[in-house]
Amino acid sequence: MNRILILEDEPALNEMMCDFLEGEGYKVTSCASYDEAVGLASKGFDLFIFDVKIIGGNGFELLRELRESGIKTPCIFTTSLNTTDDVQKGFSSGCDDYLKKPFELSELLVRVKNVLRRVFGGLLIKLNNELSFDALQKRVLRGNQPVNITKKECDLLALFVANSGKTVTRDEIYTHLWGYDEPSEMSLRVYIRKLRILLGNERIISHSKVGYEFVPFE
Repeated sequence: MNRILILEDEPALNEMMCDFLEGEGYKVTSCASYDEAVGLASKGFDLFIFDVKIIGGNGFELLRELRESGIKTPCIFTTSLNTTDDVQKGFSSGCDDYLKKPFELSELLVRVKNVLRRVFGGLLIKLNNELSFDALQKRVLRGNQPVNITKKECDLLALFVANSGKTVTRDEIYTHLWGYDEPSEMSLRVYIRKLRILLGNERIISHSKVGYEFVPFE
């Protein structure tokens, strides 16, 4: 399940977008201000949908700040600003698509699917000589056959793959897997153990009191 962060300060539209995308099978988190988005953006999302005119700043500057901090999550802007200059500003800040308001929710869905397919869908990420990871569908494959692992194990693997070679902190993992629910250190250890059995102990390195590092397959 792909995770989407929506930044929209008009409450009715925010709720409408969230309900619609959740109904299409996405896991959606929403916020209404620049500062809220900055606080959430590093939590392992697969896509951002940002309004441009927002509380506390503007979406162009927000995305530029996130890109400069190393966050590469694809982004769609939704905005009533529709001059050629505005569109150029949007793409120069690092966005992947630009949707002019007012828009139909069906058009938003098409844009979401296209961006995710473009970023994730054409490539299978090799995990070892036998296994690969489908980042768009979030599933492990042996050849063309799905491997039976739990949703949380797959979500954790997706987070690791997206941050290959980097240390993912426990707090980042807790937020990614449990959101606002109470995290479970014991469950996390079980997920890590099962992924190591699947991929090899050497592929997931523990950094004491910090987190875990996923070693990409070469």
